[in-house]
Amino acid sequence: MPDFSQVFVGLGHLGTSTYWITFGAAVMIAAAAGVIPGLSAPLLMALAIPFVVFTIDDPVVGIVFLATITGVEEMLDVLPIIAMGHPGGGQVTFIEGRPLSQRGQAARALGFVYVVSAIGGVVGAVVLLLAMPVLKPFILSFGFGEIGAMGLFGVALVGALSRGAMVKGLAAGLLGILLSTVGTDPFTGTDRYTLGSLQLDSGLPLIAMTVGLFALPEMMDLTMTRRALASSSAALNIREVFAGAGLALSKTPLIIRHSILGVMMGAIPGVGSRVVSWLSYGVGIALSKDKSQFGKGSFDGLVFSESVQSSKEGGQAIPTLAMGIPGGFSWAFVLVAMLAYGISPGPPMLTRFADITTLIVVSLVLGNAALAIVGLLASGQLAKLSRIPYPLLAAAIIPLAFLSSFQDMRHWLAIPIVLGFAVVGMLMKFFRWPRPPMILGFILGPIIEHNLLSAVSIHGPVGMLTRPITITLILLSVGVGVGFAFLASKSEATERRMAEVSGSAPSGASSDPPRPAQKPQRRIGFAWRSWEHLFPLTVIVVALVFVVEAIDFPTRARSMPVMVGIGLLGLAGLQLLLQLRGVQSGDILDLGMMSKADEQRRTGKVLLALLGLFVLISITLGLKWAAIALALVFPAAVSGRAYAKWGLLTGALITALVIGLFDNVLFVIWPQPAVWLLLQNLFG
Repeated sequence: MPDFSQVFVGLGHLGTSTYWITFGAAVMIAAAAGVIPGLSAPLLMALAIPFVVFTIDDPVVGIVFLATITGVEEMLDVLPIIAMGHPGGGQVTFIEGRPLSQRGQAARALGFVYVVSAIGGVVGAVVLLLAMPVLKPFILSFGFGEIGAMGLFGVALVGALSRGAMVKGLAAGLLGILLSTVGTDPFTGTDRYTLGSLQLDSGLPLIAMTVGLFALPEMMDLTMTRRALASSSAALNIREVFAGAGLALSKTPLIIRHSILGVMMGAIPGVGSRVVSWLSYGVGIALSKDKSQFGKGSFDGLVFSESVQSSKEGGQAIPTLAMGIPGGFSWAFVLVAMLAYGISPGPPMLTRFADITTLIVVSLVLGNAALAIVGLLASGQLAKLSRIPYPLLAAAIIPLAFLSSFQDMRHWLAIPIVLGFAVVGMLMKFFRWPRPPMILGFILGPIIEHNLLSAVSIHGPVGMLTRPITITLILLSVGVGVGFAFLASKSEATERRMAEVSGSAPSGASSDPPRPAQKPQRRIGFAWRSWEHLFPLTVIVVALVFVVEAIDFPTRARSMPVMVGIGLLGLAGLQLLLQLRGVQSGDILDLGMMSKADEQRRTGKVLLALLGLFVLISITLGLKWAAIALALVFPAAVSGRAYAKWGLLTGALITALVIGLFDNVLFVIWPQPAVWLLLQNLFG
């Protein structure tokens, strides 16, 4: 039980000016990390640790400062997602947020999300305080096998994320897992698919991959429309913001349910914060009666994704404070500060150091409340960014996307990775393949491989399957996959019958324009009817290459890529056969193309030319100058010379970020231009 004398000592800090100054600084840092695309709280925390440890004498205040940043870091990241159309790391929220912005409900969505996040953060903090004494045995029961089985459960939820295109969804998920095997094998030290690049030893960079696969295609698609996210008649005022807040309060039971789910999943070390959002979203869809609403701008979908973003921090604090195992990446910095101050995690956090635990809980509650108030008061004006023609926003956001990708990897290779995955992402949008399962598979791949192979090594295949939680999760994964497949087919059959009676189009999860209702067509025989068939054929080739290359790997290093590659070959081959027979897949839970064919032809060429210019300047003058140049010329090139003055604004903004933030705060070492390196090698 907590030492109540120490609890009151912790609360006593609320009466000191030092606490409130550091609390305010933590909230401001978290707000900046959320609002500015490309700036992350973990990076700022890494820079702040020496300052905290060596300048803040009171360990309670220093540790709580870092914990507060961690606990509220993702609360305001919804602003660039909904108001500016920048997917960032919130792909789940973007799937529901973009359609709401297009319907002129950006202000309502922002107010809704801030209250949802605040409630989630409070639930997470309260559960943290209550669960610390009792959850340790539960956490310890999750070994390698259980965490790996949890990853398999996440893959099973692919069925919920692609209910109208099951084969495509499963294939995309396996493709993501297969790509996650790039890098050094954790068991044997074997290089897998690195092509001799030292920069790929740790695998494909997650930020560059997700920016390329999801963010850049969305931004390019919206740019080609040349329209704003919201119409000029959209209601974007403080009244709409508070209307969204009221709507969120009406969904309090749903928010609490998913907040508790977020705490439970966040408390399991190794699951990862991004996985929690996808799992919550999949579980929410599975438990919803009307599954057709998701992907079209569902407020319930925002609850599923955003309530866990804040509540999971309380869950991740539990293993950090109770066992000294970081529950998430950001909490690792809190643990570093604790050890630097000489504070050991474990039972003392409820006795001798209960003041720290108490103040962390209070600060999480206050931090979420403070940022919710800031968001509610400011969003009425900030939501008006969604009225600006998107090419003008993209002029700043696209260069920032490239810079943030480089900043994550710290190597020029991040740029070709972003561009390569951008091509894949655009093809998947165009040919209607769901990208969320691929992202989820890529995130879950290392978790599944490391934990399942470790469990087999420790317990043996039979011993692993006799562990109750492991076998329960595996059986649940199979049941969920089969159940979703059955429900998907039953749901679509019902929708088709209703469409035939009413003469309306069946509902689905895609944001594509409505189409006449029709049954999937099944033609007799095979025929090559579309360039669309090239995509599953390309996936088959990729799977073959991975499997063939893996044959020479040691046994432990090749087991995952071979098994996943064979599964991918089967699914991609099945999808190709279905397409050749003319069987059309149903709606997918992903964002369809917004731009029309004529817009793609007209503006697509300009975008390709701009990206070519960016690459040319990168290899001749340098990456940061390429980003500045892209921001300068983008508005005029896409929207006409009348917007050249806007280019001066976006160019100045990127210049200020490059010089003020990247050069003088983050101290980024920019790569030498490739042309200069080549000349040095030739004549040096």
